[in-house]
Amino acid sequence: MFYNTNKEKGTTLNKSRKKAKTQDELVLEYFKNYDNLGATPERVLRHFKIMETLSESKWHNTPITSIRRSFSNLKNKGLIKKTEVLIEGDFGKNIHIWKLA
Repeated sequence: MFYNTNKEKGTTLNKSRKKAKTQDELVLEYFKNYDNLGATPERVLRHFKIMETLSESKWHNTPITSIRRSFSNLKNKGLIKKTEVLIEGDFGKNIHIWKLA
């Protein structure tokens, strides 16, 4: 789901919606393939950046808030859930591990 907070229209809006859907699908795929590791938005984005080919820059330009949005979308669909397990995140704060529902 794309939250159109900046009032995009037409082709730009359609591209943003498609990109958001694709990102949610890719995040869900990460859970399906690596759920045993536990997932955080930071880990998922780091994984996508590492797996990206040198000629791409899609994930290197992706803000962490975009990945967090995908987590929220997937949680709202009942596909993933937050666990009680906490680890230290990239910014020194404790963050929850997420798992497939």
